[in-house]
Amino acid sequence: MKKILNGERMSQEKVSRRNYLKIGAVVAVAAVAIGAGGYYAYETTRPKVKPKIRYMGYPFYLSKEAADKWKEERGQEIELTYEDFWVLSQKQLANPKVWDVGGSGRYRPLVDADLFLSFPMSKIPRWVPEKAVPLFTSPEKYFSPEQAERFTKLTWKSKEEVNKTMIAVPLMWNFDTGTYLPEFLPYGPPKGYEADFEFNEYFNPEWKGKVGMYDEAFAVFTETGNWLDATGQMKITGALSSMDPEEIDKIFDYLLPIAKTGQFRTFWSKYADVVNLLSTRELWISQSWNPIVFDTRKAGTPAFYSNYEHGGSFWYNSHYISKYANPDVVEDAYMLMNWCLELYMQMTYTKQGYPTPMWGHEDVKNAMGAEFYGWFYEGKRTYLPIDEVTKECWGKDHPEFAELDERLQQGLFVPDVYFRHFWTGEAARSGSPNPKGNIREMGSVDDRSKRCRFFSSPDLPDKNDYYLSKYEQLKAALPV
Repeated sequence: MKKILNGERMSQEKVSRRNYLKIGAVVAVAAVAIGAGGYYAYETTRPKVKPKIRYMGYPFYLSKEAADKWKEERGQEIELTYEDFWVLSQKQLANPKVWDVGGSGRYRPLVDADLFLSFPMSKIPRWVPEKAVPLFTSPEKYFSPEQAERFTKLTWKSKEEVNKTMIAVPLMWNFDTGTYLPEFLPYGPPKGYEADFEFNEYFNPEWKGKVGMYDEAFAVFTETGNWLDATGQMKITGALSSMDPEEIDKIFDYLLPIAKTGQFRTFWSKYADVVNLLSTRELWISQSWNPIVFDTRKAGTPAFYSNYEHGGSFWYNSHYISKYANPDVVEDAYMLMNWCLELYMQMTYTKQGYPTPMWGHEDVKNAMGAEFYGWFYEGKRTYLPIDEVTKECWGKDHPEFAELDERLQQGLFVPDVYFRHFWTGEAARSGSPNPKGNIREMGSVDDRSKRCRFFSSPDLPDKNDYYLSKYEQLKAALPV
């Protein structure tokens, strides 16, 4: 009745005899229409509400703003469930029926449990192998055979189905190293491909009590094992991302006496915590993700992202569909995963410092402009010298930063401010690389890839429980 009256609410006492007769006539016509199949026609012309997509992931992968953008564009709600990075895959594994699309950086256990829906690569039209970062299409050129095999199984249904059938869609990637403060450590500014130092700088007694390590057994043991193996202090027989208990024991025995001295200030798990510790200078050096160096700088503390002599940890995060997903949203899930590879979402990831797997798409190159693309992917310097860069980034709020020495000014470079045109739509800066401009840590994609020896995320060791037990022993050894 309310629909027939266009939503007007009419109380019984206000309906006149004439209105009553009119309403009765309309109802009678509607009844005839129903009898003749008209009701079905009426119902099928009504706009249908799309079923919501249940998403479980991490805010970096799909933020609230991104979900709102999707709803604005597609008219579909995304129900967001966020979990801490370190436990996210365990939560998804515990109940794969409560989420449709997942995102994670540690999803090996879900692959082993065969919980992902597989699908033809054609469902993701944005995934074009020729436009992908080479590490994704040719891992055997960079990793050992054992490492390359583990890598392949986290994106493709099988080795034979590479570039045919996917189980997950990579959405961002990078190389993890660590953040250090040039006010205290005598390194930097970075010179592209040239290394700052070796991984064992975390064990340098000069920085005792000012060192941060990940609160994750896999990351700490893998990065330490990579350094020990590269320097000939031990031999890793298989994949670096899945070592044997005997190999973990050797790494534990190396780290234990260092931990007992009080070398490590903290084992961090919360992003905000490590940013706070670095920006307040309570930590001088810490294993970290790339955005942490940028957020430390935004707090006004000079910081550099290191370039290890034996390579950083390559990683990527992906989206995937649960085998128990609501069948009514599976096609929408494909579109969502593809959308996360399109320009809008890749702009979001780039602001965090994370490159796109599909760096060859022209819309990315055009939107970034030659200067930003060259700085971000090709190891080229900014068009402005660092003194002018500092004015661009800090002139309004901290003009005194222009008086700092050049080295510290380099440590205050904020890319999302300097390259703001990528997000604001302003015209890109013209010019050519300046010899005194800023250069991105670790150099070009090609440079970083050549130095890389292993990957971590989204892998997890086959014997991860053993990693965890030894790591708990290591942390227990810290002085009270």
